[in-house]
Amino acid sequence: MAQIENEMQYNWALNRVEELLPMVDDDTPLDNPNSIELEFLSNMVADYSDRHFSLGEPSLSDVMKLRMFDINCLLQ
Repeated sequence: MAQIENEMQYNWALNRVEELLPMVDDDTPLDNPNSIELEFLSNMVADYSDRHFSLGEPSLSDVMKLRMFDINCLLQ
């Protein structure tokens, strides 16, 4: 399968996905060229993002701090 190799390709694909989104909705047939291109590019963008921009899993202490912050906000 093709993949995005660099940030310039990533930005181009991301912009093209943004252009395609208004052209495709739930009623668009799966064999529509815009639908096919959108799915193809979306998968490539997602794969590149996962490889280069992944945040990783939060630590247990980060999750607990966030939960305590949420509870504190609810109590105020």
